[in-house]
Amino acid sequence: MNKQQPRIGGLAAAPLVLGALAALSLSACAAGPAVPTGPISHLCKPQEVVGFSCELADKRVLSLCGSPKFNEFKGAPQDNPGYAYVVVGTLRGQVQFQYPAQPADYKQHMTFSMSTAGASPHMWVNTDKGSFLHFSLDIQEPVDATPENAPQDWPLGNLKDRTLCARKINRDHIDSFMSRMIEDPEWVKTRGWSR
Repeated sequence: MNKQQPRIGGLAAAPLVLGALAALSLSACAAGPAVPTGPISHLCKPQEVVGFSCELADKRVLSLCGSPKFNEFKGAPQDNPGYAYVVVGTLRGQVQFQYPAQPADYKQHMTFSMSTAGASPHMWVNTDKGSFLHFSLDIQEPVDATPENAPQDWPLGNLKDRTLCARKINRDHIDSFMSRMIEDPEWVKTRGWSR
């Protein structure tokens, strides 16, 4: 018995359907990765850990990102094989600035310390001029900046108020992130953060 294939306008349907699906697949691949259609909550890559993220007063996003399982490393902080970085960008996910440029170099730029008053943990992001970002567990000011110590191309250098976050704060992993940073070296204590 000879089976006939379904036909569309006198043509066999199977090759037409398969051809249409192939064309759709190729056009989707050519379009590249999907771009977020709405506001994002952080700028970290999907596989990374979000240490901290918030929306800034100027409607951009600041995120502290780390390698997968960065905050679960059990050894000494100086032995952590992961990476970390701070990133600033738009609510649509466009990255405008990253520090350090090589996230594997974070140990040279990010430090941790416990305050003597109140025993609160603090984390600093440093340049050779001193600390330019300060993260703390203080609910009123989870992150603030010292623009004069910022890298030359840092996008928030014209701040009038050192407090950065305006809303939508994600601080789920900041405690464990801070504890994976190397203890504050003496040069940060003497040249670094001042209020």
